[in-house]
Amino acid sequence: MVAPVYCFLVVVLAGAQAFQLDTRDFQLQQMMQMFSDEMEALKNEMAAKFAEEMTTLKMEVEGPPGRDGRDGDPGRDGAAGRDGQPGPQGPVGPRGDIGPESLYSVISVVYAHIQGPPGQQGETGADGIGGGSVYIRWGRTTCPNDTDTSLIYDGIAGGSYYAHSGGGANYVCLPKEPEWGVFTDGNQGTAYMAGAEYELIDGNNPFQGTSLHDHDVPCAVCHVASRGSKLMIPARLSCPSGWTREYKGYLMTEHRTRYRTEFVCMDGEPETRPGGELDQNGALLYPVEASCGALPCPSYVQGRELTCVVCTK
Repeated sequence: MVAPVYCFLVVVLAGAQAFQLDTRDFQLQQMMQMFSDEMEALKNEMAAKFAEEMTTLKMEVEGPPGRDGRDGDPGRDGAAGRDGQPGPQGPVGPRGDIGPESLYSVISVVYAHIQGPPGQQGETGADGIGGGSVYIRWGRTTCPNDTDTSLIYDGIAGGSYYAHSGGGANYVCLPKEPEWGVFTDGNQGTAYMAGAEYELIDGNNPFQGTSLHDHDVPCAVCHVASRGSKLMIPARLSCPSGWTREYKGYLMTEHRTRYRTEFVCMDGEPETRPGGELDQNGALLYPVEASCGALPCPSYVQGRELTCVVCTK
């Protein structure tokens, strides 16, 4: 009996000792958990306080936030997109009213059935006077007699003063008797119209047998009733096939060292204005010479005076 009782006591004591150890472990775990919880709470509190202090310090260093900035400039438009696919065809609309042209066609057909047959064609009338072409014959007071031309008026060749950079760039045929409108006497220094003179002192006078230097240049305005087109061809004395030659002569313009004007075809047998032989300058006219380079030679010849022709058709 003693052995079993002894064994029982040993078992009870061992269990009590084991229970005491398990209780101490549980209490230790509770203490460790409480310590861990307190440390986590302390850490969160310190982190919050640190963040608050950092925010306060940042505001003291940086200052309060500024106002919102202004909007930026709009960006550039994007590239145009590709065309979309054609949509389906819509339904056919209602038929519209008859338009004016269609109504006119219907009325014309009805009227053609009502009226009688057309009568006989009448005789062709005489040729009209209108149309034709106009050109200036420089250096002459008359128009050619063999080209069905008529004189509108003869006058005085004029243009801008040779030393003036402004004014008109073209030569004109001034009438001998001007007609005035509203005017102010005396020069106001605006734009001037001067008479034109031949300048043939440089040894290249193509008008042989005549003394033209410093003489005033006449002109004639001619009308061709039967030919509606006109053409001045430089460096030619003849007209293309189907064209009529009005007159031929030599090409003239302002001196190369002065202000530019236009090229005109001076008649090959020029006249002078009576009483206009004084050297008064004004608008000046010089013969034109060929200048090789971009101008192809030997088709052209360096320094040779150029001819011209005026044609109508």
